Amino acid sequence: MRLFRKGWPAALSLFAGVTAALSFLGSGPDLLVWFALIPLFFALDGSRTFGQALSCGLLGGLAFFGTLLHWLWTLEEWIGPAIFFLYPLLILYLSLYWGVFGLYYRFFKRRLGPLGLSFVIPALWTLLELARASGKMGFTWGGLGYALYRRTELIQLAAITGVLGLSFVIVWINSLLYLAFKGRDWRPLAGAIAVFLLLFSYGSVAATEGPEGRGRALKLAIVQPNIPQSVKSDPAELEGLARKYLDLLAQIDRTRAELVVLPESILPIYLLQQSEWLEPFSGFAEENGVYLLFGTLDHRRERFYNTAALLSPQGELLATYDKVQLVPFSPEYIPLRAQWEWLGFARLIREIAPADLTPGKGFFPLEAPWGRIATPICFESTFAPISRSFVRKGADLLVTITNDAWFKQSLALPQHFSFGVFRAVETGRWFVQAANTGISGIISPRGRIVVRSGIEEEEILYGEVELLEGWTFYTRFGDWLPYLGLVYLVAILISSLRRVESHRQSQKPLKAGLE
Repeated sequence: MRLFRKGWPAALSLFAGVTAALSFLGSGPDLLVWFALIPLFFALDGSRTFGQALSCGLLGGLAFFGTLLHWLWTLEEWIGPAIFFLYPLLILYLSLYWGVFGLYYRFFKRRLGPLGLSFVIPALWTLLELARASGKMGFTWGGLGYALYRRTELIQLAAITGVLGLSFVIVWINSLLYLAFKGRDWRPLAGAIAVFLLLFSYGSVAATEGPEGRGRALKLAIVQPNIPQSVKSDPAELEGLARKYLDLLAQIDRTRAELVVLPESILPIYLLQQSEWLEPFSGFAEENGVYLLFGTLDHRRERFYNTAALLSPQGELLATYDKVQLVPFSPEYIPLRAQWEWLGFARLIREIAPADLTPGKGFFPLEAPWGRIATPICFESTFAPISRSFVRKGADLLVTITNDAWFKQSLALPQHFSFGVFRAVETGRWFVQAANTGISGIISPRGRIVVRSGIEEEEILYGEVELLEGWTFYTRFGDWLPYLGLVYLVAILISSLRRVESHRQSQKPLKAGLE
């Protein structure tokens, strides 16, 4: 209690949150992720009540997400005063998961020894990361495994467990180091070193191996136009925008590209429904004998969609995909719109999203004569199950089209691009990203960044990928590890309840004798 009065647990929790967030800055700072949670564990260990444990977790979460997602303030230019309501609300919501972790940490700590606790901590953390990423309101930013996207030798485990397996290992090592420091015991330290060496050894071998079999080579070009959001979304700029895209397409070296990829929502119109604007793009594909993939808003049967479209070398529309996982509280859709409007926020809500988009019917690849292309649009590339679903439906290449111009030159851009590294490793597929202002690039199935653009630079990138088949262990079985952890946690809970009941039953004869 004295420690809480002095404020040390609060300081330790805040320090842990900030340190964990800093580990997402790339090579160098990412090493912090192996130690970042140790202060949080000390703070939770000093808690005397469930309320204090909840407070420690919440403070750590507020510091972590508040630091990691500071770039959301760039949205003030687009949604105005709403950011002062939505940003704190989002950070508080995400921090609740850290708070719940603090509660259950205290619950299990009172019932387990150090060894059992060292397994419970990562199992609990990983399960909460899975819960936070699930459903229509799912949000994957802040999964600890993503901090390692530059460490090719350390991320190969994702092909077996998904990125959540890396979060498990990170938290496991943090917990072992904590137990070593707390108990001044070399055995947990040795365990942490052994776990890290196993991860590194496996990854070093796996990273040198190519995916099973070799697929058809495909040459492609990625067009990054670098158009500011204020211009991109302005219908008055339509003619200039179309001219810019066509000028960039005219610069493409036909001998270096069979597929040309443009970003998300290239023009502020329903391009597929307006033939006079679509025709020049179809003409480019036909004249150059290439496939053209691009994003556009679409309007069908009184519904609006965020769509990826593929044109054939004959200039014909070959296939489309409609985005399924829409971004909540964004121009795509507002959850509980009617309720917010009833509460008096109608004007604010309509400024953010005049009308809700309709989600697509499923994660179906675009089919071309030479293969199937998965096209997770923007936000969808941050969800491992989405790319997994595409691959299970036959996709042999992942291509994300996105527009991150909303976030200018902030850390949102490299953070978004980092998700592609894990989607490639998890599915054993090449990953391509075409972004309006960056970051565009190509990532190998082992998570190596082969080509990468700058930020807010006009570029045309060239590369060659392979259309691959076969399923990784993760593609086949998905996020099995958190569910295994759930079984483990439930088993401990049941065992604890049985011990309590057994203790109560043993006390009954004693009480009867005293009476």
